[in-house]
Formats: sequence, structure tokens, C-alpha cells
Amino acid sequence: MRSLQSHILVAAAIAFAWPVLAKDTTIIELPSGDGARSVGIISANEEVEASGPAAITVGDDGTIYILDQNNGRVLAVDGERSQAQPEVLPLPENAAPEDLAVVHNELYLWSDGVVPLERSTGADGRSQTLRAVDGGEADDYTRSVFASMGSVPPGPLNSIIDEIGRSTSRPKTRPPVIQYVPSRGLGDIVAQVSAADEKAEILLRRASSEENFLSLQLPSEGRIGTVELLDIDTTGRPFALVELVPADRPERTGMLVVRFTPNGVMERVFDLPIEGDTVFARRFVAIGPRGDVLFLRSRESRAQVLKLDGREPGRKLAVARPPKAAIAPKPGKTPKVAILPKSRGDVIERAIGFETLNWLVTPAAYGGEPGPGCANMNRLRRPIYLIGKRGQTVKGVPYCWGCKTPLEDFANGVMNGRTAGNVCTKSAPQSNILGVDCSGFVSDAWGLKMHVSTRAIPSITKRLADPWSLQPGDALNRPGSHVMLFMRFTDDRKVEVMEASPNACKGRVCRNTYSLGSLLLRGYQPVRFKGLDG
Repeated sequence: MRSLQSHILVAAAIAFAWPVLAKDTTIIELPSGDGARSVGIISANEEVEASGPAAITVGDDGTIYILDQNNGRVLAVDGERSQAQPEVLPLPENAAPEDLAVVHNELYLWSDGVVPLERSTGADGRSQTLRAVDGGEADDYTRSVFASMGSVPPGPLNSIIDEIGRSTSRPKTRPPVIQYVPSRGLGDIVAQVSAADEKAEILLRRASSEENFLSLQLPSEGRIGTVELLDIDTTGRPFALVELVPADRPERTGMLVVRFTPNGVMERVFDLPIEGDTVFARRFVAIGPRGDVLFLRSRESRAQVLKLDGREPGRKLAVARPPKAAIAPKPGKTPKVAILPKSRGDVIERAIGFETLNWLVTPAAYGGEPGPGCANMNRLRRPIYLIGKRGQTVKGVPYCWGCKTPLEDFANGVMNGRTAGNVCTKSAPQSNILGVDCSGFVSDAWGLKMHVSTRAIPSITKRLADPWSLQPGDALNRPGSHVMLFMRFTDDRKVEVMEASPNACKGRVCRNTYSLGSLLLRGYQPVRFKGLDG
């Protein structure tokens, strides 16, 4: 009997220590492709990440919407019949979408700002499409829903220089952040999030009141990063997204969804399975009306929607187990690079030049219509942001696969009749095209004469043990895949970066905002260029 009891205790201990084994349920599986029940996934290549469906969101009736931007559409799946054929809703032409969200049971797109969508009947009188409508200025709730996943306009450029050195003296207690949540259970809610290193509090009030009615406490075993109140379900249970990024134990980084009882007690924790082979999604988690926690997980061959099972929270929040590590790439050859000392101000000012450069798209720079296609890819060589802009002035140096055009040489190259931009990331690089790829941009911002690849960047940088010590001009590097130049931490502790990307930046140099934890979980390493003066 004692032996049986001991076996039961051991089994229970294993179940508690490894709570996510075989418990999450795959409710939707979509292979890579362009059929009715598939999604567009552009596989990774050297120096470029894979691109898959960018967002998952859920309507008040339980309909699951998946942004299949690489196929120019949204898939609408009946939450009660998730194995049935999805409804295919084509997006407006040239929408260049990055995020999708349901707000007040209306569908909105993020494409350099909030774009309201509505259904319209196709030419056949039966099929449905999505069209953009002029909805005026987005309200606080719509902007806040997009901001929760980093879909925000970039911050003011003139304050980035002021950020240099600030991270070393930043106080442990952060200024409160206000969030606007159009919840399903309690209507419009205003949340005030306050966080220190290992604890956070969310105070809730109704939009029609100035009095808080609920306090949600989030104690943690590691440093807390961003905290977002995602929703309150139809039974009154709040759900919060919590990022844990310990300063001294990066292997314990994790992202959790915490469910509370209606009276504010932590009752369930859902570990988000972001791993080294997970393809980036902007909106990777959504809460269903009845409290289902849905996670969008894509790999290079397929995308899945998982219904997460969750676990008991314990006294303090912590990750259940270390995530599966990214496969370490083969190191690149150590380049012989002349490293000259650079101030952070010099690096940031040079980087800003790539983002803000205004230039005239000449006929030669644009090329013919429709322009050459890419081998092994269903896209034009021309970056999205340049399509239809011949003879117009645009902002930002274009992405060019395998290129490193110095900022000073770009304008001269356009004047001399060279083509600008090349997003054919599965073809051989072309030396006669202007622009920069991710590592070409960072190499130039650091003042390097040669093009140092993401695999070789570790040889000219030092890895930062504490991700929170990042300062402007440092980088987040994923060897063999992608690199981003760090700009600053936002007020809600996300990271603002500048990058050259064929997908995330519509084919140019731009700034984006991401969750630090999600980048670390996918294999990004915080690094500091050895030539920086501190």
C-alpha cells in the first residue's frame, strides 16, 4: 500500500512539474499553402526570418479570425466547429496588414495605423470580402487593444538620444500605465498597471466611474516585464498577459496568461509555448468569450491554434519549465573588421538617417511594371512600400537582400539610374541593387566598412547577461536569422527597435515594438558592439 501511495505521489509531482505535457489541445491545423484550409508561410533563409500568419483574434460569438497576410486574406473559423472549412475573407488590395483585432465586436486591421474593416458582398453576389472603411479617429479602446501586442506608432525620434544611459539608473518602480480594455464580461474597463521588479498590480475601474472596484496582484519569482490586461470573460474572470524576464537567469524567461476569479484571486496560469522554432506572430494569444485561452503557433510547415490547458498558479508566478531552446546555428567565420570607437549618439543618428531619408522614386529606381517576380516565391522583387510610388517621394531606405549600401551612397545610386529594393530572399543577392538587409543596416549603423552577417555578429559583440541592461545602439541578434538595433524601452517595458525587414517593415528600414520576452524565447540574444564607448 505504501509503495502504491509513493507511486501516486511521484506521478502527482511529475504532473505538477511538467504541467503542459500533452494537455494543450490542437483545435485548428493549417498546412502551408494557399488553399481554403491553409495559410501562407514563407520559409526562413540565411539572414531572414520565416513569415507566417500574423494574428489571432476572437469575436463575441466565438468566431476565430486568423490573419493570413501572406495570402492577402482573413480566415474565419467557427469556434464550435473548428474542423469545418473556414470562411475566406479577402483583404483590401495592397493593405499590407500587420495585426488584426476584434474591438466591440468589430474587426480592425493594423497597417501603419488602425483600419476599420467591414464585410461586403463580392461580384458573384454570394462571397464576402473585407473592405476598409473611413471610421475617423480610432478611440482609446481600439488603440489600446493594438498597443497590447506592440502595434503602435513609433515614439518621438528626438527623445531616443535622451534614453542613452537611462537604463543604468532607471528606478525599480515604473510609472503606472493606463490600458483601455473593451471586455466581454464587464463592458469597457480602464486598467492601471503598476509594476516593480518582482510584483505588479492591476487596478480596475469601469469607464463610467472613477472608483476602482478590483485589484489584481501579480507576485513573481523573477523580474516582471510587460503586463497587459487582455480581457474579462462572460463570467467575470479577468485574464492578464505577464512577461517574466529575470535579470540573472535568462533560461527562466517565460510568457504567461494568468486567469483570476471574479473577486481577483489568481486561479490558473497558462504557459505560452513560444520556442526557438516558433514563427513570429504579432498577436499570438487571444481570449474567447467563455475564457478559452487560444495560442497561435506557426512553424515552417504549418500553423496551429492551441487551446491551452493551464495549471495551478502557486504562490508566486514562475515559468513551469525552461522552453525548448533554439537550435544553435553553426558559428560564422570571425571577420577581420576594423572596429573604430563609436559613441551611442553617432550610432543612433546614423540609424535614424536610414529610417527618415526622403527620396524620389525615379523610373529607373522603380523599374518596369509589374516588375520582375521572385524565384521560388509568390511576390514581386519590389518592396511593398514602393508599389505604385513611381515619381513620388517616399521615406526610408529600402530592404535589399544581401546588400549594404551606405547611407551616403544611396541617393547617388538613385541619381545614377540604379534599381532600389529587392525582397527576393530565396534568390542569389544582386550587387547592382540599392538598399540594406538586416545585418547590412546594423553593420553600417555601427560604422563598419564590411557587411558582417548575423552569424558573425557574436565575434564583434559581447553578450549581455541582463537583457534589461540594453541601451540605445545595442542589438538583439538571432544568429543565422535576423538582427535588430535596440532603440529604447517603452513605458510599458516593451522594446522599440529599428530593423530592415522585407515583411515587418514592408520592405524598408523602420521601427517596431515587440515584447522582449517573446524575442528571447525565440532565440534572440542581447548584444553590445565592442566599438561602443560604454
